Amino acid sequence: KVQTVVALTQGDAVEWRKHTPHVSVIPDVVHLNDTGRVSDVSSKSVIFVGRYSSQKGIDTLLSVWQIVFQRHPDWQLHIFGGYGDQSDILIPQIKSMGDSIVLHEPTSAIFDEYLKSSVLLMTSYYEPFGLVLPEAMSCGLPVVAFDCPYGPASIITDGVDGFLIPNRDIQAYAEKLCLLMDDDELRQTMGQAGIISSRRYDLSDMMPLWKDFLQHRITK
Repeated sequence: KVQTVVALTQGDAVEWRKHTPHVSVIPDVVHLNDTGRVSDVSSKSVIFVGRYSSQKGIDTLLSVWQIVFQRHPDWQLHIFGGYGDQSDILIPQIKSMGDSIVLHEPTSAIFDEYLKSSVLLMTSYYEPFGLVLPEAMSCGLPVVAFDCPYGPASIITDGVDGFLIPNRDIQAYAEKLCLLMDDDELRQTMGQAGIISSRRYDLSDMMPLWKDFLQHRITK
C-alpha cells in the first residue's frame, strides 16, 4: 500500500514532497459562524486570538500596535490569549502599555467577540493552517496576517477579504491596518467577501474531498 501524507495547505505540501511524492491537500474543517448575525464592522475594536506563545508573534503584534495607536488613539486592541511559553513575559508587558489593549481570558463564546469587532489580526511566525482566520471571516471581519509558512496565504485573498503582509514587515502591517481603520467602506466590502470565501471550509465542502481521497486509496 502506498502511504499518502495529507497536508493542510499547498505550501506545507511543497515541504512534504521533499520527502515523499505522495501528498494530498485537504484543508481543515472549520466551525463557521452559525449565529445568523455578522459584524457591522463599525466598532473601533480589533481582535487577536491566540496563545501567549513564541509561535503567535505577540511581540510583533505589540510593535505594530505601538505604531497604529499613535494614529488611532480611539481604537482598542482586544487580546484573547491562552497560556503559552511567553505568558509570564508578555502579560506584564501588555498591561504596562495602557488601556488601548484589553486582555481577556479564552472564551468558548469567541464568535460573540468576533461580532463585536471590526478587524482580526494574526501575527504568527508560522501557522499550519490558522483556524481563527476563516472563523472571523465568517463573521464579516476583514483579516490581516503575515505571509508566514504556510496557512494565511491559503486562506486570505490579498486585497479582497483581507491583507497578506510580507513576512515580519511591521511597518507594512501597520499601514494596512490603519487603512482599514480609516475606511469604513473598505472594511465592509472586505468583510462581505470574507463571509463568502470562508464557506469553502464548511463541513459540507470538506467531506467530498475526504470521500474522494479515501475512495482513491481503497481502489488503488
